Amino acid sequence: MKYQPSHLNLILFKLLQPLARLFLHFGFSYREYCELSKTAFVTVAGEDFGVHGRPTNASRIAAMTGLTRKEIGRIRRKIDSGESAKTDRRSPINEVLSAWCSVDEFLDKRGQPKRLPLKGERASFESLVRQFAGDIPEGAMRKELQRIDVIELAGDTVRIRPDGLAALDADKQLAAALLIEPYEQLKAAAHKISR
Repeated sequence: MKYQPSHLNLILFKLLQPLARLFLHFGFSYREYCELSKTAFVTVAGEDFGVHGRPTNASRIAAMTGLTRKEIGRIRRKIDSGESAKTDRRSPINEVLSAWCSVDEFLDKRGQPKRLPLKGERASFESLVRQFAGDIPEGAMRKELQRIDVIELAGDTVRIRPDGLAALDADKQLAAALLIEPYEQLKAAAHKISR
């Protein structure tokens, strides 16, 4: 008899969709989701599946999660240092916004993000995206920043909206409300199932 996890996969896929929606809404990438997910897997496997009350060893965690023991060691060091929620690589959106707010080429004389021409070899939105968004085209990045309401276009120029970055921060504060009811319900369901 062949093992067929497809029904369970469908259920888990349905549960992951709202998380993906939240990650995308807040401008987080799959890379960030993946890193946080790996950390969660190592944490749960280490804490919940030990034998005789001891933490689970790296070999068992590797067998359960599919991660390498080397990766598990890296993640455990991150957890031990109190950086379990830290991700090393940010989304291209966050890389672009961070550079726009900190790299001299994209700042005005007061140190504020400049209004940028859309096209140009230097000090333009096109060059900003080329330098900090990997292989993402300028048009796709512009549309995504417009979708999350961080930038505004005026003719052939673009700027960060005056309240654009503050709105992103306020949005992230609202995400903390997710820890109240949905988190507790999902946590209770997971504990009930794993007994």
